[in-house]
Amino acid sequence: MTGSTDSPGGLQIVVENLSDEGARLLAAGIESSGDGGALAQLIGSVTNALRPEDRAKTRLVITGDLVATVNAREDRTGTPFTMERGAGVVAAKTMPPNADGFVDILIPVYWLLPLESAQETAEQSGLIQHLAAHEAVHASIHHIGDEPFDLHDREEFGYASMNFVSMASEQIEEHLAEYLGSQVTGREVEQSASNVEASIEAWQETLATELPAISEDDPDYFQRGMLATFNALHILWKTLAYLAAALRTEEGFRPVPSEIAMLPGWRQHIEPWWDRYVELLGDIPMTVEVDIAATDEVVREMGLHLQTWADELGFDFHDTPQGGFFRIKLWD
Repeated sequence: MTGSTDSPGGLQIVVENLSDEGARLLAAGIESSGDGGALAQLIGSVTNALRPEDRAKTRLVITGDLVATVNAREDRTGTPFTMERGAGVVAAKTMPPNADGFVDILIPVYWLLPLESAQETAEQSGLIQHLAAHEAVHASIHHIGDEPFDLHDREEFGYASMNFVSMASEQIEEHLAEYLGSQVTGREVEQSASNVEASIEAWQETLATELPAISEDDPDYFQRGMLATFNALHILWKTLAYLAAALRTEEGFRPVPSEIAMLPGWRQHIEPWWDRYVELLGDIPMTVEVDIAATDEVVREMGLHLQTWADELGFDFHDTPQGGFFRIKLWD
């Protein structure tokens, strides 16, 4: 099933890659709620989170197959899109503007289907409302069009530095979207100890199994080792950007909850670098209208901080006149 319609808020609603059974379940959930159910709440969250001028050029896409929907919108040759992200899966995705200037917010339909109990359905509905508001912040940033955190697209960097600056850019934008999303929904999104612990465990699994499996005699050792290391680290760092958003207040950041701070992995892999991390995030104003000149300096400093963090964890990735150099000092 594929189709589209307009919502009262000015959004276009598009349905893609939805089976007849999926369409039946979605319709049943809407009809049984009396107020439009999760879909109506989803539309409301996106509408409220977007700037008014962005609504008419934003489409909310409900999809039964997120992978197929992404692949239909961009060339993924060589880098296939997958649902897996470290210890979790992709919950939703916002696409860059298409040729007509539309930004698509992609939402898997399973978020909108009723669960066995009313309480579970309500909890899931609250979560998807926040996820949708989070994605709408990304959409407004796309509509503004200046990619405010993408310093790596405005300046030349060596290969290693470019990677750290790029990761810093993404983490800062995710932190902003998570924080503003929670302001729109009126819901404080706590990162539970189990979520943070899962990210730490995924990183530790990379150290214990994935990296040792790469032979130093492998001609692709540099590339494979670097990608395995920084894919896992970046996922961990993004989880921390979300945690920082949950702890952020107008005055600064609340202390890390004790159940998280007491995790052995937190003390070893995060705590020594946490204060500087949130200090830099605190220098980013929580608005989609960004002073790029000032923000670029924060992105630059965050990139350097991530590079130091990785190095002190035992992963040396720096630039040389010959190009990027990667070494796992941890095993020296």
